[in-house]
Amino acid sequence: MISFFRKIRQKLLQQNRVTRYLVYALGEIVLVTIGILIALQINTWNEQRKDSNREKLILQNLHSEFIGNKEKILATIELHEAILGTTKGLMKLFKQPDSILNTYNLDSLLERSISFRDISTSQSAIEDLISSGNLNLISSENLRKLIFEWNGEIVEKDESFETLDETAQTLLLPYLMKNTSLKNIDRFGFLDWEEESKFESQINKIFQDLEFENQLDSHAWGIANYLNALYVLHEISDKIISETVSNIKSE
Repeated sequence: MISFFRKIRQKLLQQNRVTRYLVYALGEIVLVTIGILIALQINTWNEQRKDSNREKLILQNLHSEFIGNKEKILATIELHEAILGTTKGLMKLFKQPDSILNTYNLDSLLERSISFRDISTSQSAIEDLISSGNLNLISSENLRKLIFEWNGEIVEKDESFETLDETAQTLLLPYLMKNTSLKNIDRFGFLDWEEESKFESQINKIFQDLEFENQLDSHAWGIANYLNALYVLHEISDKIISETVSNIKSE
């Protein structure tokens, strides 16, 4: 093609047709420019198509991950709402006479109250997205904001659980170790002891003690604080699921 244009150009010059040559040369420049623009447009279109495919895969991974996270969050919320309910029930037993306290299995209720555990959410899709620098491939500004909000609330959730766990480990459990039998409590937990402690636990007495009431009240606060963090994560996970579905459909 280049040799063809060169021959035409030489022929026009030999015939001393300068005007026609200039017109031809200009036309040649225009054709070359159009060709370059078309090539650039095709290349841009190919890159956009690749980015769109990558975005769709990212959205699908996020969607799957947060479907799983939502299920875990709901199960953890259900568990800790039950734990908080048990703890609040125990709070109603203070200063009650033995005739009332003996109608309850206090060891079982205490075991239930201290059986809290942290949730382990899946972060692989978000971590891969951020570490790879592909966050800009997500066209939805709202979804990008939700991802950053999720990461921030995960930190808040971790801090809430650490507060709950530290309070229980440093205050509540030492109190129970000193004033009642942990073996009797653990009979209803993972250890599942077959027989009670041979020591007298005098568990009823701790429900006449202001210190234990304060300990249990602090424990209830920690559970409620942790639940609040879980509620926020549940709300964000719902929004991320909705946003990913909406963006996948628009692809």
